[in-house]
Amino acid sequence: MTTAATNAVTPADRAIRPQHSGVVVNPAVPAGEMPDWKRQAIQKVNNLSRLQPNWDAQGSQAPTWGIRQAAIDLLLRVPVSPLPTPSVVPVSGGGYHFEWTVGDRELEISIEHDFSVEALRVVSGVPIEPDEIADMRRLFTWLVTGQE
Repeated sequence: MTTAATNAVTPADRAIRPQHSGVVVNPAVPAGEMPDWKRQAIQKVNNLSRLQPNWDAQGSQAPTWGIRQAAIDLLLRVPVSPLPTPSVVPVSGGGYHFEWTVGDRELEISIEHDFSVEALRVVSGVPIEPDEIADMRRLFTWLVTGQE
């Protein structure tokens, strides 16, 4: 009696598994617990990775995989919620620019192609001095409350 070979494979516990929708999900990212604005912003980041070369008529490429991951990491680390979904636009040279608006306050964060990150607070259309991105809680608390 011969036994038929099987190709059945049991995935590892931490493996990335497809959902029924055909979307591949990384179980390390708790998407079900994520606010809608973060999911929407991450989707915008992913969509911009499909830009064609020279999308800005200045020779820019789409953001690289590494820049895209840095942008998603930044979004995942935003400590304050709820927030509006930010505007997400590409930056010439291959980066991302995020802009959140709450009332008359705006918070702009840019990730450049060289992984440098800049933040700028704006009140009623008037920029305040550029900020260090190191204290994200302070920046986003200011955006939501208007207090330093």
